Amino acid sequence: MRFRLDLHNHTNASADGLLSPRRLLELAGARGIDLVGVTDHDQFAGAEECVRLSQEDPRLPRVVAGQEITTSSGELIGLYLTERIPEGLSPEQTTASIRAQGGLVYLPHPYDSHRRSTMKRQYLEQLARSCDLIEVRNGRMLDPASDREALALAARSGALLGAGSDAHYAGEVGRVYVELTELPSRETFLRLMRLARPVPEAGLRDTLRSRAYRWRTGANKARRFIHLV
Repeated sequence: MRFRLDLHNHTNASADGLLSPRRLLELAGARGIDLVGVTDHDQFAGAEECVRLSQEDPRLPRVVAGQEITTSSGELIGLYLTERIPEGLSPEQTTASIRAQGGLVYLPHPYDSHRRSTMKRQYLEQLARSCDLIEVRNGRMLDPASDREALALAARSGALLGAGSDAHYAGEVGRVYVELTELPSRETFLRLMRLARPVPEAGLRDTLRSRAYRWRTGANKARRFIHLV
């Protein structure tokens, strides 16, 4: 059995999010997503509401409460958070704040040059070494080369592979996900995600062909999936 994790999504708690918490979860469930990361921009209320809804209705996907945080140098995501983290801190301070909650540090869309909110390049290499996960597939990425650069960064830094739809609209939910053979809990998340770690000795082409994971791109190039087996 395979379980699908979509780690990066937004509700209308964000200024630019258009999905209510319930609508996000219902769409994700209808599209086969088993675990949803709710990562609103600089807000936490939407994630809290999604957790509540998921706990009350077992038909809905499980939820990882998170936040996409605007640091002084670009965006950084915290997963498994318990409260809101203020924006405007340095990447190092933001990382420390995530860790203080027992959360995980997730670097989103690190090479997307089309977004002003992307983490500044001069911080990427150092920051990547302190991240738990790097997003190597993003459902709103315009240039596939940016995802390939992110995969190379994860390989260099030893960070685990993350993927998310980055959904703001209904049609974007469930575009990108991570597939695992076991649905993780907070305690087992990193252990299970290590199944996605690239083989250090392999080049990118060899890594993509390995049994660690495989890619599938549908007829619609916007639908990219990462399968970790």
